[in-house]
Amino acid sequence: MPGFEGPVGEYIASVFGPLTQEQSVDALGNVISRLGSFGPRVLVCAHMDEIGMVVTDIEKDGCLRMARNGGVDPRILPGMEVKVLAKSGALYGVIGSTPPHLQAGSDPKKAIELKDLFIDLGFPPEAVRERVRVGDCVAMIAPMVELAGDRLAGKTMDDRAGVAVMLECARFLKGMNAPAQVFFTATTQEEVGVRGATTAGYSVDPDMAIAIDVTHGIGPGTGQFEAFPLDKVIITAGPNMHPLLLEKMKEAAKAHKVDVAVEVEPYPTGTDARAVQIARAGVPCALISVPLRYMHTTVETLSADTLREAGRLMAHFIDAVSREWGDLEWY
Repeated sequence: MPGFEGPVGEYIASVFGPLTQEQSVDALGNVISRLGSFGPRVLVCAHMDEIGMVVTDIEKDGCLRMARNGGVDPRILPGMEVKVLAKSGALYGVIGSTPPHLQAGSDPKKAIELKDLFIDLGFPPEAVRERVRVGDCVAMIAPMVELAGDRLAGKTMDDRAGVAVMLECARFLKGMNAPAQVFFTATTQEEVGVRGATTAGYSVDPDMAIAIDVTHGIGPGTGQFEAFPLDKVIITAGPNMHPLLLEKMKEAAKAHKVDVAVEVEPYPTGTDARAVQIARAGVPCALISVPLRYMHTTVETLSADTLREAGRLMAHFIDAVSREWGDLEWY
């Protein structure tokens, strides 16, 4: 969760370690893995934090009240299994609310609010107070599910799917000998204000950057121009993105037969790119997105093939741009 990414950061470092030459973890917990020793400095970033909750109070009966840590939609929470990350160890519980049969005078059509929900650990009140503290994090429990075809569903696809794209890119690049120094960065606290990307953009001091995130995938109820097919890699146009890098991304997609679509974003994007672009004296940025259905739920659904294609596109793009680096005219 935002601000508590340590364990997942350790795992990410372990899988990037064999593919890269040097690793570091900064003061905000960003995991930075460098591949390559010369050429332009390329920051590649995807955020590893997930939305969750935090304990705010313990009721007389031992049930827990909570607040959001990131963009949690209360409508998905009733009936969910969770674990409270207490200092003494994880405690498992369920999220409940007052049954509708007992909600006299309430509007049954009104969406449930976070204040109406609680976590039941099953322990007596005194045992809860011994184990749980206000401020303990609460994580949702939802195993990844393999659906038909190449579809995967689960929590935290936003944006650990982006971390998986980085891993695919690193695997491709390792065999390409691209003349670039690539800093694969799993960033922290994106869900609460792109904070990890803000510090990584400053400390890496890149010549250019690529952010990887998710965008909305076409599904029931989505409208025209606001969602994209799950089998396309999405590249973004708009003032947050450098126009030369957008054209180079299109060229790489055409040359290597990657099926892409363009998303237009006229404002700063809700991704790490918006922070990195204005780091230090400014950084030319590109953004690659993976279409995702049911964002910010425990059944975020995407295409595994699209993850691989996004990684392949990014590797060829970095290779091509780094080989042309001295001849590029930014404006």
